[in-house]
Amino acid sequence: GITAFALLLSGHAAAQTKTMKRLPDTGQTQSFTNTFGEDPDYTIYPPIFIINGDGTVTDTVTGLMWQQTDGGEMTVEAAETYCADLVLGGYDDWRLPTAQEAFSILNHGTGNPALDAAVFANTGAEYWWSSERQAGNTGKVWVTNAGGGIGNHLKTETVSAGGIKKIHVRAVRNTMPPMPVPQQYTVTGGTVTDGITRLEWQATASPDTITWEDALVLAENYILDGKDDWRLPNVKELESLNDELRSQPSINTDYIQGIVAGRYWTSNTL
Repeated sequence: GITAFALLLSGHAAAQTKTMKRLPDTGQTQSFTNTFGEDPDYTIYPPIFIINGDGTVTDTVTGLMWQQTDGGEMTVEAAETYCADLVLGGYDDWRLPTAQEAFSILNHGTGNPALDAAVFANTGAEYWWSSERQAGNTGKVWVTNAGGGIGNHLKTETVSAGGIKKIHVRAVRNTMPPMPVPQQYTVTGGTVTDGITRLEWQATASPDTITWEDALVLAENYILDGKDDWRLPNVKELESLNDELRSQPSINTDYIQGIVAGRYWTSNTL
């Protein structure tokens, strides 16, 4: 079977900008194991969207406003222009989302597409563009996918660039001014706190591979720096550690130690 490393969670070092108020839950409510600790066992910030009736949707958890129906398939360059020129709901400050912003609206309780069908229209998109390129390779762009994932794809893979995949554009805008975070990571004892998400992480990853159920048990029984409320992170929380400016591994290893370019468990099943 697949094995992966465990990186535990408890409830960019330089200055960063925070565009989301909070990180939303994944939307997964189904249980797939009798072992406690999977994502449905925790409710923190369940997704809540407001449909504004003007072609826009407001995410009350993140504070971001989204284009309700995506703008269709196009190249990433056309997508950038499309967002810059878009006037929707009386607003003209639309843009392409960052990879983490695009990932934040996915609903992992469903699939194909992994979006709340009562909020976002199904356009047949297979992927959606983000504004971020792969570290060291501007020919690859981070995109989310209809199955609920995120990855770096050649920008030539979309139909409009001669490929066979349908990569669409969905614009986003801020409803509040982005907030500066002077220092993203703060180390205290054996933990690291992310100033953007306010999540506290185990500072040193487990060096050993482990099964998913064993990872759930390990996290639930873990004690570090006198804290016993550790758990396995959900897929959005683990993705929040991803640094698109880095690769192999795509994480700031100055603060999270012992990370390898391998697989790490989340509390979500597919």
